[in-house]
Amino acid sequence: MTDDFRGARVRPFRALVFDPAVAGDMQTLVAPPYDVIGPEYRDELASRNQWNVVGIDLPSLPYETVAATIADWTARGVLKRYDEPVMIAWTQEFDLPDGSHRTRKTLVAAVGAEPYETRVVRPHERTHAGPKEERLRLMNATKVQLSPVFGLYPDPAGDAWAAAAVTGEPEAVITDDDGTVHRLWTIHDAARLAAIEEALKGRWILIADGHHRYETALAYRDERRAEDGDGDDERPYDFVLMGLTSLNDDGLVVLPTHRVLNEWPDGAESLLDVTPLDNDLAVLQAALDSAPADLVAAGLVLADRAMLLTTPRRGTAAAERLDLAVLERDLLVPAFGGDQAHLAHEGILTYTKDAKDAWDTVRSGRAKAALIVRHIPTDQVAAVADEGGVMPQKSTYFFPKILSGVAFQPLAD
Repeated sequence: MTDDFRGARVRPFRALVFDPAVAGDMQTLVAPPYDVIGPEYRDELASRNQWNVVGIDLPSLPYETVAATIADWTARGVLKRYDEPVMIAWTQEFDLPDGSHRTRKTLVAAVGAEPYETRVVRPHERTHAGPKEERLRLMNATKVQLSPVFGLYPDPAGDAWAAAAVTGEPEAVITDDDGTVHRLWTIHDAARLAAIEEALKGRWILIADGHHRYETALAYRDERRAEDGDGDDERPYDFVLMGLTSLNDDGLVVLPTHRVLNEWPDGAESLLDVTPLDNDLAVLQAALDSAPADLVAAGLVLADRAMLLTTPRRGTAAAERLDLAVLERDLLVPAFGGDQAHLAHEGILTYTKDAKDAWDTVRSGRAKAALIVRHIPTDQVAAVADEGGVMPQKSTYFFPKILSGVAFQPLAD
């Protein structure tokens, strides 16, 4: 870290929010992030409430009409904007596949938009131009940030959450479709807001989820600055709506994303060290869980057999040493002639969060092979970002997702 590193600028913001007294129960108004919603699920969410957030965050209407929709909802009182800046405290309670119960703590705030080269906000994966272009069109049409980015910051002592001093009954309780229970408190008190700002001063932020959203907000900021002229004053579009969680939070969980392949070259598994296993998913999972940390490991599922693949963890950079990076370099590229992004584009590779789904897809004949992988610890994610590296596509699955519809950030006063 250089001496001139200034750290993230975290601010309260004049949030635009749903008014449940007019719009109805928050449970019917929120949705997962737009990029995990398919057409059928979007229709289901929209059917729950005529003002569900998908109506503006994933609109079926032309983007140019969404600004009028937001204005109409505001005029009806469906949406209201706070007169003074606020932050939102947010807990998410959930159960993991192993039966353990966790609670993750998040603060929703506005974070200064910074180019990646400043190292203030750090990515861990590559993005694609298409989604950013679409979201920029929507942002230009609405002049509102509709979906929060999920960011992580180092805070071993938990100072920022302690400064929020969350007490009393939440203003909203939401149980989402995954069974996660969300509780929300709006922080109005100036002293508490200042204490949170102070606790986060000088810290960097790792983007956990929402790289396209962040880069879209940065592009919008640059466009507006070019139009309005640079200046020392802070403007709403200089900031990005974020949900912020400590890297040290006990509830921070990264789940694995498994690879399902529609092709498998004969004998490709021999590129790595092979340990045959009993033909049972539980046996495979146990072997994977007990594999030494200094080895790269994955379970391979074929039509009639299962095995553990291992290989030494080679490489000097943190990004090169990740399980998925080594599997790509030493297995998929030699076997298929392309990396995971290429294989996904060609329709050869798909992803699933569920190991049983991956197993069943192969055993039913709908795919040729599946790679059951381990989760990536958060310290490895942070190490990659700290070195300026990036991970293969779909390396991390931070669970649970943060919802859209909790708060929006207007980009003009």
